[in-house]
Amino acid sequence: MASALRSVLITLVLLFPTACLAHESAIVEACTKLVHDYAYSRDHDDPEGYANVFANNGVFLFRGQRFEGRAAIRKRMLDSGGQTTRHVMSNVRVTVETPEKARVVSYVTVTIATATELPIQTSGATALGEYHDVCAKTTEGWKIQKRQFVDVFTLGD
Repeated sequence: MASALRSVLITLVLLFPTACLAHESAIVEACTKLVHDYAYSRDHDDPEGYANVFANNGVFLFRGQRFEGRAAIRKRMLDSGGQTTRHVMSNVRVTVETPEKARVVSYVTVTIATATELPIQTSGATALGEYHDVCAKTTEGWKIQKRQFVDVFTLGD
């Protein structure tokens, strides 16, 4: 009996780190997907998808403006209609803090134009910065609880 119990304990000890890594990997994947879904929704004129990457009471901080809740975040996108945007996301770094919370930093290069007919001639990127996110596990799955855009480079004439 002691030998069987010892075998079970050894198995649990050996499997625990693997289970933790698999759990952390799933969180990293879910949070990375939110980063990409945000960019895709914004770039493809999908206000519902754009707002729905956020938690119901999610907050988006952008250049001194605060948008709180999905309705306000959706309205932000609707108010900027008539633009063509492309968000190039890179260097997505997810830090899992708990099974229900993670922090994400991602780099973003944004190009915005008022023209809509492709291809669009532009002089280059409009913004180069970072998104700093707090992601949370909700009843709907992983969502962005708070997102802040941080300008890194400003572009002059």
